[in-house]
Amino acid sequence: MVRVLLADDNALFRDGIKHILGADGRFEVVGEASHGAEAVAAAEWLHPDLILMDLKMPGMGGIDAIRAIRADDPAVPIGVLTMFETRDFVDAALAAGASGYVAKDATPAEFCQAASLLAEGKRRVMAIPRGPAAATDGTGSGSVLSRLTERELEVLRMLSTGANTAEMARSLGITTKTLRNHISNTYHKLGIYDRAQAVIVAVREGLVDVRSS
Repeated sequence: MVRVLLADDNALFRDGIKHILGADGRFEVVGEASHGAEAVAAAEWLHPDLILMDLKMPGMGGIDAIRAIRADDPAVPIGVLTMFETRDFVDAALAAGASGYVAKDATPAEFCQAASLLAEGKRRVMAIPRGPAAATDGTGSGSVLSRLTERELEVLRMLSTGANTAEMARSLGITTKTLRNHISNTYHKLGIYDRAQAVIVAVREGLVDVRSS
């Protein structure tokens, strides 16, 4: 079992990645961090087999955290979680000591395979994004969001806020039964089965901005 430390400033996104890794069966998320300094402390305390690190976090960012972790442990694999970052930014992380990078815009199978290869000592592994991240705004003809109605898009946004069912229904002005029907239809159209995956789709497609969370 690969013991993973997951560092990302968005709690809902961490939950989604934790769910994906746990469902794979090869990984156990033993620690979480929401900023770089917390990641450095957790790495020193937990001695994980693999660290998955977001680059843009409040306070100490991912690049500085990677440098600090590398000063203490030159061997632990560190995978950079990327989405909107430029290649130069990712290369700076690799120069700081990251082992490789994994795109957040990846299927669960691709993500887990890339994480597994990093844990085995492979370097510069990447799960390939579906398209240029900078151009993704959820409105393009190739976007998975084009499958959803306007109401289902509203529901997907609400799912990403962390509100409970009653709060979402009240905010949307519908009954909880109607909301559940919309959620079921949304999951079916997107090929997903829980809220954590819904958040990942919403972030990946640019429907919500994790940096403002």
